[in-house]
Amino acid sequence: MVDLLTEDGQARLKAAVAEAERRTSAEIVVMIMRRSTDYRAVELMAAAILALALPAALLPFTFIPALYIWAAQIVLFVGLALSLPALALGRYLVGGERVTRDVEAGARAEFFAHGLRRTKARAAILLYVTLQEHRVQVLFDDAAQGIVPQDVWSELADTIATKMKSGDALTGLEDAVGKVADLLEADLPPPDDKGDELPNVIVG
Repeated sequence: MVDLLTEDGQARLKAAVAEAERRTSAEIVVMIMRRSTDYRAVELMAAAILALALPAALLPFTFIPALYIWAAQIVLFVGLALSLPALALGRYLVGGERVTRDVEAGARAEFFAHGLRRTKARAAILLYVTLQEHRVQVLFDDAAQGIVPQDVWSELADTIATKMKSGDALTGLEDAVGKVADLLEADLPPPDDKGDELPNVIVG
């Protein structure tokens, strides 16, 4: 998965996108995000709640001085405030449904922010990948909407996510980019004067 962030990994993805775009008028963009949402606020809140609950857990031990309990609270809070983000546990604390909504919202925001709704053919495709959440979202503009059913795009996203979890995200994305061209080239063939309107790979 780290390969996606290396120069070699990104060069391979750019080459895969360039090859796919030669076969269709669609603009294909692979966006690699380290995370879709910052969960540090949730992680800090969890650290604070657990630290505040520590005195209740120590009630049976009446011989422990209050000063020691207070010091233990500080140590526990600092330890959790550092370790929870380091272990990226925030996404587990908020639950899978919240993570799914965050990834979907992040993908939609980036789709508009990077001009995927402003291409000449209105045929842009975004493969939005979040490394921390191991999630993939595929978004597409109007021209592709009536060509490929939604369940096919969802299946493509699931295939990439499965590759990510198995540690082969780079190959999964290369294959997915080629699959996008396979799905669109018959209905959206490349024009003679097709230029490259969008970056092939964006890392955020």
